[in-house]
This record gives sequence, C-alpha cells and structure tokens, in this order.
Amino acid sequence: MSLNNSFEISSQGLSAQSSRMQIHANNIANTNTPYYTRKIPVLSENTNVAFSDVIQGMRGNVFQAGISFTPSGVNFDGVVQDPTPGQRVYSPGHPQADEDGYVTQSNVNVLSDMADALMSARLFEANLGVLSITRNMINRSLEIGRNQ
Repeated sequence: MSLNNSFEISSQGLSAQSSRMQIHANNIANTNTPYYTRKIPVLSENTNVAFSDVIQGMRGNVFQAGISFTPSGVNFDGVVQDPTPGQRVYSPGHPQADEDGYVTQSNVNVLSDMADALMSARLFEANLGVLSITRNMINRSLEIGRNQ
C-alpha cells in the first residue's frame, strides 16, 4: 500500500461526512414541516482499502506491538426514513389536516440532528487533517529524495 491509499480513504470519509451533514441540515430545516419524516444516513465499511495495510506499509508491522486499528474506509450507502411517528396535533383549520382535523408533525429531534451534524463536521475536519498530513509526508519524502 502507498500513501496514495490514505488519500482515497480520507476522500471517502470527506464524501460520507459531507452527505451526512447535508441530510442532518435538511432534517433541521424541515423540523416544522408537517408530515416530514426524519432521514437517517446509512454508512458502511469499505473493504477495498484497508487502513491497517497503509499503516503496516509505512511503519513495518505495528500490529505485533499490540496496537489495533479498524481497517478500511467508509461508504455512504444511502438514506432510510426514521420509522418513529410524528406527533398528531388537532388543527382542523390547517390546509394539510386530515379528514379528522389532525396534522402529523415532523418526527425530527433537533438536538439529536444538531449533535449528529456537529459530529459529522468534526469528522470532516479530521479527514481534512489526514489529507494535509499525508500531503506533507509526501512533500517531505520528495525533498529528502532531492537532497540525496
């Protein structure tokens, strides 16, 4: 494995976290929209790229020293709808009220989605940091190669 694989892993993380942030922002924006159903992002492990292989290629077999990492990157697989029902509110004059006069409110939990969006933003920043460090490592390697 080469350092280029760490670029691939980080770019997958950036893409996945960006998608998560968009979904949570959409949920928050639709908090007061009747009949809106909260969306939940679905992520899965990408087994094509193993981060452990990248680390082993850079530092020898670190895993024999008792350090363990979860291998691979992440994929954004899509969106599922939260099955939790929204609260029904009696509002017979509302244009979207059903035949009994009830309107189903959004099932979005603003605090939960804000926390998830914040976590996604922090993970996005972490992936940017990994990209920056990898780029610096490659640049330093090139400088060492030029100086010899």
